[in-house]
Amino acid sequence: MLQGAHILIVDDERTTRLSLSEIFSLRGANTATAADGSEALTQIQQTTFDLIILDVKMPGVSGLQVLEYVQQHAPGTICILLTAHATIDSAIRALRQGAFDYVLKPAQPKTIIEVVERGLTKRQEFMRRQNLVDLMEQTVEAFKAGAPAPVAPTQASNPSSPILTAGNLTADLHRREAKLDDRILDLTPTEFDTLAYFIRNAERVVSCRDLVKAVHGYDTTENAARPIMRVHIHRLRQKIEMDAAEPERLLTIRSAGYMLTSHPRSQ
Repeated sequence: MLQGAHILIVDDERTTRLSLSEIFSLRGANTATAADGSEALTQIQQTTFDLIILDVKMPGVSGLQVLEYVQQHAPGTICILLTAHATIDSAIRALRQGAFDYVLKPAQPKTIIEVVERGLTKRQEFMRRQNLVDLMEQTVEAFKAGAPAPVAPTQASNPSSPILTAGNLTADLHRREAKLDDRILDLTPTEFDTLAYFIRNAERVVSCRDLVKAVHGYDTTENAARPIMRVHIHRLRQKIEMDAAEPERLLTIRSAGYMLTSHPRSQ
């Protein structure tokens, strides 16, 4: 479950940051750290995280203030609080405000891993529901426009193995595994959901606003969505393009968004 997950660890204690980062990295997660709430907010504004571990009490911007920001700007992101006995009341209040869970310090690695894995499971369920809602909305719009309804990302003959394809790119929604030809792509959960959305909408221009809504689960303006998706687009290009600096597959459509082509221009 931790493999490929993008996790931010926020704690003013350096030892805690380093130990948690090592625990998660050894299990295949992509980790980032922040020493305080202000640094965390900067990273959250630049990068989308699947899960954030927050110390409740920090100098300056507190963990609860970071949680409030995440709830407003990235509601699909899972937040888990680290708390001492002195701040447990604050952690309980945070649960009512949308935090997934809290862990008492000091905690055993096994305990933290179990909570994080449950949080990532909830994140995946949230994204699957959001993708279904997005497909339903596309279907409604297609009917209104008199166009054929989009095909659901499953195979009627084999519902247990829903496969999306666009040329030599495939995404197995059941196994959450993407391939370029026969090579398995090393994608974070967010990168997989982004690529799957592109494959489902291959040869169509997709706005950044639509991407944020489908992948992250909330609506925003196109201007606000562009920097959010830019990081994911950059990383996807590094994994599916021959030359990420000169993309031939995942194209930028000026003033409109991006488009995934079924075949590179050079083919």
